[in-house]
Amino acid sequence: MDKQVVIVGLGQYGSSVAKKLSDKGIEVLAIDNDMKTINRISEYVTKAVCMDVMSEEGWHNLPLKDFDIGIVCFGENLSASILSCLALQEAGVKHIIAKAGDRMHEQVLKKLNVDEIVSPEEYVASITANSIIEGNELINS
Repeated sequence: MDKQVVIVGLGQYGSSVAKKLSDKGIEVLAIDNDMKTINRISEYVTKAVCMDVMSEEGWHNLPLKDFDIGIVCFGENLSASILSCLALQEAGVKHIIAKAGDRMHEQVLKKLNVDEIVSPEEYVASITANSIIEGNELINS
């Protein structure tokens, strides 16, 4: 069976992940509360849903139990991140990855037993610094 991924929060990070996974043939359910964002991403993903993640009822209307991976992409909205992680856990999503906006956010995600915590800004900063230290030029790809 192919992987199924639900992505919650379609800012720059979430949208980029959704497009890259879809390009590789992975089934993606994309969720955001902004209809313009949903309209933009809908051509790339399997299904796009406009929903307020703060609404418990909205989560109950989604068929999440069959999804292998959930990716929560809120770096600045701690409440939306927490509620999304909890909703995915309660729905039985097997593996949850969440973006942390800062150290406190990371600590909260650890307390929620999120499987993987990512900090894209720190990752890119590390790549940039290492490239400069090693004397390499950065190449946009």
